[in-house]
Amino acid sequence: MRWRYVTVPVTIGVAAPLPAGAALMSEHAASNDAYSLGLLLAEMGKHKEALGYLERAATGVPERSRIQYNLALLLQVLQRDSEAEAALQKSLGLEPTNMDYLYALADFYIKRNRLFEAKKVAERMVAAYPDQRIGRELLDVIERRQPNQ
Repeated sequence: MRWRYVTVPVTIGVAAPLPAGAALMSEHAASNDAYSLGLLLAEMGKHKEALGYLERAATGVPERSRIQYNLALLLQVLQRDSEAEAALQKSLGLEPTNMDYLYALADFYIKRNRLFEAKKVAERMVAAYPDQRIGRELLDVIERRQPNQ
């Protein structure tokens, strides 16, 4: 039997006793590790297991918008829509003109037939990125889905 050693960019334990007075790990570092492990589990399709790690990361470093965004995507997979929407809103609160976050929120609303909210987000995209087609394309999709007014 051949063994293969694989390294994973997360800290999941301490190999040796620490000197007296040494901290195990800063909260920031622990949150980064939780984030990395959560993403890894999500990529492996272990969504329920990933959730706890991403929630821990989001709580530990709430100023990191990308963590909030990825938590929102995972919550959507788990069909926890109200929490997913809140996490998307939080990521946008941290980076109001981030194209990925704007698109994700507009898409979230379109998929739930919340076209009025989707239109507002798409309009924000067009205002922030007038040279990008994606915002105008989303507005076209929304217009086609709306009943005749």
